Amino acid sequence: MTNDEEPECANPLFFKWVSEWYEVARASNAKTQHTLKKACVSLQRYPLLLENAQDAVQLQGIGPGIADRLVKKLASWRKEQGIAEPAAVVSEAASGSANPETSTSTRQKTQRLYVPRYRSGAFALLIGLLKTYCLYGPDYFIPKSEL
Repeated sequence: MTNDEEPECANPLFFKWVSEWYEVARASNAKTQHTLKKACVSLQRYPLLLENAQDAVQLQGIGPGIADRLVKKLASWRKEQGIAEPAAVVSEAASGSANPETSTSTRQKTQRLYVPRYRSGAFALLIGLLKTYCLYGPDYFIPKSEL
């Protein structure tokens, strides 16, 4: 993305930084250049103003890594400009450092009952055991070869 191609976009600061990162990655032929190109195009096409850098995760090509880089760059830019951080960002940072378990969203595995697929080997074994149980009762022993 060269400077003469820069179109009007709702988030020019984020677009400028991501396009700079893209140019550096392209110059060094890094693997991230393709992801950064997608991020540039997404930022260019997104018509709404992003309130903070974490909101950019909803765009295609922008994941948590790029969003974290944007957060850090925005914080340093605000320091350079002498702009105080918004109260919402300060309160999120304070609450995030106090309780790290709530900031990371880890999913717990839910216990599910094992049900074999229809017409699989496990399904055939269960059907054989069920038929044996129905014919001979619960006390009947069936060897592996008869099953």
